[in-house]
Amino acid sequence: MRRLANQSRKDTYTSLRDYQTLHDRRGQRFVPLGASPFKLILDLRAPGKADGLFCWGGYVRSQVGTLLTASIVLKGETTVWSFSLDPRWRRIGGLVKNAPQAISTRLTLEWDGSPKPLDFWGLNAGCPAVPPRESGDIDLSLLEQVHLTPETFYLHHDVAIGLDIDADSSERFKMEEGAKIQLKKCSYCGRLLPVDMLRLGALAFHKHNDKRTKHQNECRACKKWRINDSFNPIRTTDQLHESSVITRERKLFLREPAILQEIKSRTGAGLKSKIWNRFGRKCFRCNSPVKLTAFQLDHTRPLAYLWPIDEHATCLCGKCNNEKKEKFPVDFYSPQELVRLSRVTGLPVGDLQKKELNEQELNRILDQLPTFARDWEPRTFMATARKVRELRSDIDLFKVLKSRDRAGYNRLIKELKERPPAIEEA
Repeated sequence: MRRLANQSRKDTYTSLRDYQTLHDRRGQRFVPLGASPFKLILDLRAPGKADGLFCWGGYVRSQVGTLLTASIVLKGETTVWSFSLDPRWRRIGGLVKNAPQAISTRLTLEWDGSPKPLDFWGLNAGCPAVPPRESGDIDLSLLEQVHLTPETFYLHHDVAIGLDIDADSSERFKMEEGAKIQLKKCSYCGRLLPVDMLRLGALAFHKHNDKRTKHQNECRACKKWRINDSFNPIRTTDQLHESSVITRERKLFLREPAILQEIKSRTGAGLKSKIWNRFGRKCFRCNSPVKLTAFQLDHTRPLAYLWPIDEHATCLCGKCNNEKKEKFPVDFYSPQELVRLSRVTGLPVGDLQKKELNEQELNRILDQLPTFARDWEPRTFMATARKVRELRSDIDLFKVLKSRDRAGYNRLIKELKERPPAIEEA
């Protein structure tokens, strides 16, 4: 099979340089001594900049699953973030807008303390230093995207804790050597940033199977701001579709589309080509022939109800896909079509007949609701809350947010009322 030529930046010539070398480090472990929930207080000081932006970020893991809540108070307003943790290193961070020029405040990290120690790496804060681009100023709303945070702030993450700990205000704890983490140097910004060799592409670098470390030379932030915006890559139909799916799923799930990446890694083929061939290169509904470049890949179970794209997708022509929209299969296909769809997709008929939310994604959203409320578009929050309440009348995302993050709830309601149609408060 013909391989596309590399672009003019020739990203293979540097593969053996020091930014394809892995550096082993140890995180810093905080072990709570009694209190639950446990609070760790860190001092934040910065001269600030005229643009009023302040950020924090780092990488963290928990030996057992827990929920980490972070908060900062600036100008009397509290900003809250939440993150679900497990034994894998994951990224955390956030952006505060309209910060004062001189900052002297605290970052509060809170989690179910006993018996849950956390390992930290690269925890730091300051003013974001995004590099200038030839194509113009950066859309600041992009800085908050979860798949780029915290690398996108251009803070340094080469030591475990880059902030002062307020031991007097924190709950009692002891510090130990933490879990191992591996770092790699970015070929553009020169920062040492984390990678996870068991989950390629999960941390600060996208994966690249041809590289010695299985990761790209440049970090995610430099890939975004310094390469993707400067080069116009030659993309296949699958790559264009993957980019579209990745964008949609990032906006809803606030993470990389892991299922799509796993399919590509396992099969070596793009999902769109795979589904097109599986359905005989015809629209499943009307049976008309469709071109690879023209057919539309339907989620089968609707994305609006929290079902990500997977190998059970359906090949539909544009007309049929527009008719299906957010309908469940049982509301769109005949009983005979459901049986046939089951045979092609591999989904049991019983699953195709159900109208249910993806509970795994729902629980993830509930765990991190303050973060989702902040990073979603307000109408995305409203639409998702409506879909959840439609099938789970016992869950009201607005009420949950109000109980967990009153300031975030008030901001959301204000933004929604400024964008008609307005909603009534929950």
